[in-house]
Formats: sequence, structure tokens, C-alpha cells
Amino acid sequence: MRRRTFLATAGGAGLAASAGCLGGVTSALGGGGDTVLGKPDDQTVRSANLPYPAYGQELPEVTLPAAIADRSVSTGDLDTAVVMTFFYSHCNTVCPFLISSMRKVQTNAIEAGYGDQVTFLPVTFDPKRDDAARLREYAEMMNVDLGADNWYFPRPDDHDHAKEVVGDTFGVMFEKTGSTDSSMYMYNHLGLLLLANADGYVERAYTGNDPAGDRVWSDLETVLQA
Repeated sequence: MRRRTFLATAGGAGLAASAGCLGGVTSALGGGGDTVLGKPDDQTVRSANLPYPAYGQELPEVTLPAAIADRSVSTGDLDTAVVMTFFYSHCNTVCPFLISSMRKVQTNAIEAGYGDQVTFLPVTFDPKRDDAARLREYAEMMNVDLGADNWYFPRPDDHDHAKEVVGDTFGVMFEKTGSTDSSMYMYNHLGLLLLANADGYVERAYTGNDPAGDRVWSDLETVLQA
């Protein structure tokens, strides 16, 4: 049983959003004997100095409803590795790359016989528009294999809950842009993809506009084979 429950509410530091999505793939210092992978080669700062969970740190304790699966997801109940991101389905910048990378890793994991050893958790921070019907449509559009029973769309209850979980707990700040009175609004936000081992410790925190699925899969495969 993992120590952390993933996805309820907690406090934490925030990261100021910038226009568009933040670029540059970055992983961070931290960790110890709780990780399989060594410190990232591109480490620049200690994990404790970053607002989001990074190398060697545990995932925050939270629980959220899984929109399509009609259940809740808690990391405390997961005995698998976790690949996780934060997105909204109407994004036309970094989010399609994040989901595409996760989907590629899902495909590779299933083909390699690891499908039941990893859980994919893309968390929406736009619950108003990302309801179950929309997320099912989005999964089909992105070629996600929902039938593999390892992919969930955790969905906060409303905007305030999303701010509490995604912004405060995970340190991924997001800000509406454009007309907030219409359904056509967008978000500035950080593009973040997390890889955690089955004990709930972050092995890699990838940031940037296009964290390559090949790199994530290579890291995940190493973790799973350990």
C-alpha cells in the first residue's frame, strides 16, 4: 500500500503562470533511497525549492472523482507506478502534447506487458467544461485506451476545488485568459508531467511544451524493471 493518497485537498505553494505554457524540460534535485532512477542530469535546483512535487518527493495526499469511471481515485489505493499530468481538454497548446505523450506511454506499457503496473492520471482543472461526456469524447480523439482499466480522468468538483487541488496542493497554477463570461475562455498554465514509482515517490518531473513520450517510457520501463 502506498503511503500517499492522491487526489483530496491540501495546502501548498503556488507557481505563477506565464503567458501560454512554460517551456524547457526540467527535472529537479532531491530524493534519496526511495527512488529507482538517479538524480536527473538536467538538475538545477533542489526539489524542496520547487512548487510542484519533484524528484525524490512523495505525491501529495488527495482523492478525486474519476469522471468517466464513476468512482474515486486515491493514490493510497494504488500499488502501481503513476504517470500524471494537469490539463484541460479545450487547450490547443501544451495539453495535446502532454496527453499524447501519456497515451504513447500507455500503448508501450500495454504492449510490453506492464499495463497493470502503471496508472495514468490526467487531472482536469476545467471541470465546468470537462464533464464525463466531454472527457470520453476527448479520450477517443486522443486514441486513449479506456478499456485497459489503467487510465482515469480525475475531476475536481468545481473551479474552487480545482484551484485547491491543482494550484495549492500540486503547485500547478492556472489562470483564465480571454472572455471569462463565455465558454471560449482558455488558460495560461504550467505544462507538467509526473512519473512516480509504486511507493508514491516522484522519479521525474518533466516540464515544458513537449515532454517526449519516448523519454517518459524509457524512465518508466527502468522503474518497472527494478
